[in-house]
Amino acid sequence: MSKFIAFDVDGTILNSWPVFEQEMVKYSAEQNMPQPCLDSIRHGYAFPHEVDFKWGLELHEQKPHLHNVYRRIDEHVAGVIPPLYDGALEFLQALKKRGYTLGIVTSKPSEPMAAVLKHYDLEPVFCGVRTSCDVRLRKEREKPAPDQLLSLAKELSFTPEQTVMIGDTTMDIHMGLAAGAHTIGVTWGNHCANRLTEAGAHNIASRDYDEVMSYITDLS
Repeated sequence: MSKFIAFDVDGTILNSWPVFEQEMVKYSAEQNMPQPCLDSIRHGYAFPHEVDFKWGLELHEQKPHLHNVYRRIDEHVAGVIPPLYDGALEFLQALKKRGYTLGIVTSKPSEPMAAVLKHYDLEPVFCGVRTSCDVRLRKEREKPAPDQLLSLAKELSFTPEQTVMIGDTTMDIHMGLAAGAHTIGVTWGNHCANRLTEAGAHNIASRDYDEVMSYITDLS
C-alpha cells in the first residue's frame, strides 16, 4: 500500500529550538526581565502560551512579548537557517527514492518555511506543505486539530489509513490521531518518550532516523 508521510518541521527534522532559546534570552535582557529557565524555554517552544517563563508576568501578559519573540525568530530564520538534524536529509531523500509521498504540516509561517526548503534543496522532496499562514487562508483549525493534515492528505489523494504523521510534540501526535493516521513520535525535539507515549503515539523513535525508517517499512 502506498503511504503519505507527513512531517512536522521544528524539532523533527530542523534543529530550531536553540534559535528560540537564543532569542528568548536576548529579548529578556533587552526588556530588563528575568532570564527564563532553560527547561521552560524548551517546553515553551512548542506550547508558549501554556508556560510560565518566570518573567514575573501572568500568562496572558506574556503573549505580546511572545509575539515579539516569534517575529524576531522569523526574521532571524530568514537570514540564518537552523541546521537539519544529523541524518535528516539522507532520510528524507531515501523515503522519496523508495516511492513514498512526503508532505509538511507545520506551525511555521510560509516565508521561513519556504526559505528552509530552498536552502536545503528540499522543494523537490515534498509534494505539499501546510503552514500557519494556510490556517488563515483555508479557514482551517491549527494543530492539534486534524484539519490541515486531512486536507493535505486529501489533496494528494491519500486516505487517513494511508497517512503517517511524524513529529516531536504531543500536538503532532494528537493531530495525527484525530485524523485517523498512524503516528510516530521522535524524542530529539521538544517532548520526551513518556509524554509522546501518553499522547498515544503508535511508535516512538529515540535513537535516529533509521529507527523511524524501520517503523515506516513495517507499515508498508
